[in-house]
Amino acid sequence: LDWPQLHVSKGIFDGKFSFGDKGAGPHPGKSRVADLATAAVDGDDTAGAWDIDDGDNMGADEGGAFGSGAAAGHGDEVDLLGDEAEAGAEGGWGSDDDGELDAEIAAEATAAAAAGFVAPQPGISELEAWSRNSPLAVDQIAAGNFEQAMKLLRDQVGIASFDALKPAFLEIYTASRSVLTTAPFASPSRIPLRRNPEDSADTSQHLPAQLYSLSSALEQLQQGYRATTTAKFEDALTLFKRLLLSLIFVSVDTTEDANEVKQLLQICRRYIIGITIELERAAAAKEEPTEDNSTRLVELAAYFTHCELRADHEKLSLRQAMNTAYKHKCFKAAGEFAQRLLELVPTPQIADKARKMVTICDRQSRDTLAINYDARNPFVICAASHSPIYRGEPAVNCPYCQATYKPEHDGQLCQVCTIAKIGAKATGLRSLASAE
Repeated sequence: LDWPQLHVSKGIFDGKFSFGDKGAGPHPGKSRVADLATAAVDGDDTAGAWDIDDGDNMGADEGGAFGSGAAAGHGDEVDLLGDEAEAGAEGGWGSDDDGELDAEIAAEATAAAAAGFVAPQPGISELEAWSRNSPLAVDQIAAGNFEQAMKLLRDQVGIASFDALKPAFLEIYTASRSVLTTAPFASPSRIPLRRNPEDSADTSQHLPAQLYSLSSALEQLQQGYRATTTAKFEDALTLFKRLLLSLIFVSVDTTEDANEVKQLLQICRRYIIGITIELERAAAAKEEPTEDNSTRLVELAAYFTHCELRADHEKLSLRQAMNTAYKHKCFKAAGEFAQRLLELVPTPQIADKARKMVTICDRQSRDTLAINYDARNPFVICAASHSPIYRGEPAVNCPYCQATYKPEHDGQLCQVCTIAKIGAKATGLRSLASAE
C-alpha cells in the first residue's frame, strides 16, 4: 500500500531529555563549550565512525580479509600494511594522549567561561531598607530589630521596663506584613507593607506601614475627654494610659506634628495624675471620717484643681473643691476656689453660687484644718505622694512623661507611664524620622 508519509520531528523530551540518552544534555557544573570539548572523547566507539581498525585481525592467517586479497594477487599490499601500519596507528595518531588532551581542553573551556561571567550584586531586603532608612524605634520594630528598638527607647526616653510595651511590639511587627496564600499545601508568602508605596523605585524612601498615627491618637484623646466629662474616671484613666504608651510609636513627617505629639504627652500626664488624685479622694471619702481623713480630702480636692486640665474639666474640679472645702469648714480655701471658678466664666447659675460662696467665705476667711496647700506659692504635684513640691524644692523627673517626683523616688519606676526610670538621663522622645 502506498500510504502517505507523515514527517514527525522529535520533541524535546524525545531528544536531550529522554531517559534512554542519559549521557546527552549539558553536564552540571560545566559550560556548553566544555560539553562540546569533551563530547568526542567520551566513548571508545569513535574509531568505527572513522573506519579505523584497531588491528585485532592484523595477525590472522591468509583466510582473513587481507589473506583473500593476497590470494587474488595483491600480496604486496599485505606487506605494506603489516606491523609498520599497526605501529603507525598507535604512535602516529597519538591515541595514547587522548585522556590528557581531553582534560586540558575541558579546563581551558571552563576557565574561558568563568572569565566572562560576572556575578550580580545582591540587593537589600525590604526589612533591611526599613532599618537603614529610619532612626525611629517603631520602624526598627517593624523591621524585626527588637534589640535595636529597645536600645533607642532606653537612650531617648529612659525606658527601664518593656513589659507594658510587649503587646505593642508584636502588633507593630505583624501589622507591617501581609500574608498571601499561593497554592494548596504551599507555604504562604509574607509581603512587607509600606506606608509610602508610591516611592517604590527609590529604596532609600521605603518605610513600614504605620499602626499608630497622630490622627488615631487624637481620636483616643477625645474618648478620654468624654469619659472624664461623664465622671467615668476609671475608664478615662485606662484610655489616657493607653494613649500615653502609644505615643512612643507615633511617627510624623513635619515638625508641627512632632510638637503635637509632645503636647499630647503632656495632656496624658496631667490627666493621669489628676484622675489618680480624684480616685484617691473618692476612696478616702468612703473611709471613717477623722481629722486626718478630712484634711486629706480637702488637700486632694485642692491638688486636683492644679493639674492643668481642659477648661470645662477645671471648672468641675473647682466646683468639687469649693464644696469639699466648705463642707469641712476650710472657708479661706473655699473662697479661693470660688474666685478661680468665676474667672473661668461658668454658666450664670454656677456663677451666682460661686459669688455667694465668695461672700460667705470672706466674712470668716479661715480654715479649721491645717491643710498643706498654698495657692499663692507655685508648686507641682509629686506623682507618687500626691503632695506639692513648691518652687525651689529639689525634684526629679520621668524622662518620658516628665512627671515630677520628690528626690526619694529617684531610680524607681515612674507611676504615671509605668515604663521609664525616674531620674534617668535621656535625649528625649523622637517622632520625626528626618530632620527638616
